[in-house]
Amino acid sequence: MRRVWKRQLAVVSLCTSLATAGGLSAKVPHPPRYVDLATPFETTVTETVGQTEAMRIATIRARMNALLPGIYPDGAGTDKRIASAVRQFPADRPGYDRVIAAFPMALNGAIGRFRQVFPDFAAPLPIYLYHSLGQRDGGSDYLQLGKRHVMLFGADMIAKYHSDDSFEPFLIHEIFHLEHARHFADCDQLWCTVWQEGLAVNATATMMPHATDHQLLLDIPTPVRAPMEARWTDALCFVAAHFDDTDSAATASALQMGGKPPDGLPDRFGYYVGFRLAQATGLKITQLSRLGNMDARTVARDGLVKLMHDAHAGCAVPPNASPTRRLRA
Repeated sequence: MRRVWKRQLAVVSLCTSLATAGGLSAKVPHPPRYVDLATPFETTVTETVGQTEAMRIATIRARMNALLPGIYPDGAGTDKRIASAVRQFPADRPGYDRVIAAFPMALNGAIGRFRQVFPDFAAPLPIYLYHSLGQRDGGSDYLQLGKRHVMLFGADMIAKYHSDDSFEPFLIHEIFHLEHARHFADCDQLWCTVWQEGLAVNATATMMPHATDHQLLLDIPTPVRAPMEARWTDALCFVAAHFDDTDSAATASALQMGGKPPDGLPDRFGYYVGFRLAQATGLKITQLSRLGNMDARTVARDGLVKLMHDAHAGCAVPPNASPTRRLRA
């Protein structure tokens, strides 16, 4: 069914009160609102059928940037991604529409479950649902043009990876990053990102004790656990050797899809190492989430050393003190 789009931002309030979700008190913070930019994208694609590709790209860019400046940056790369998304949209539309329809309830459920562990949580950033042009399922970003720090959820990539029982767990994972950022600042070293992602996986496992690896996001793009167990000491030694590296190649190797991990290790293996590392600390997720960077490095290193000892890994452990504490701008 075609959606009617108006030019103003469609700010959507979550429809279910958290006062009755999970037995929570009526005094919990109000559920977050989010801005639906996914529907305007769809409407614009529909309205521009029959136009040239260049005209459709220009119209989509202009309309979406009017709603959120900087959402689609200038450049040939963005133009190519818009063109690809438009060509693919008829096939993607059913899944995309399901995400738009399911998002309010899924976000509401995730926030409700999250507040059972972090009762004072309130989203510190505005939340947007949009078409990410194949770039992200979720994450925060700083939009240079609009000078705004925002939380972005990509309906197109959610449809690809989370249109099942992993939808709510995925949202918990991303919500945890917002909570964690209250105490822990982004930093350049490999251990920082392994720590951040590992704690997010651990947070989901804490809030959903029977979660599958799929729900914990440990099978994107392929299952991680089995190949990790087969090469466990190799993975630990890689993280130990690059613990304080600020080289983006090391981070990509451990945490990104297509990041060229060491032979035999799966894409995004750093998520699993971080998860196991968080568990090895013996601390609760509420304790781990409140550690500042210096304390977190000590705890992360000690957890890694324990894992290495238990695995009889014959490689050098990271130094006690970090040689650099350069933070990302």
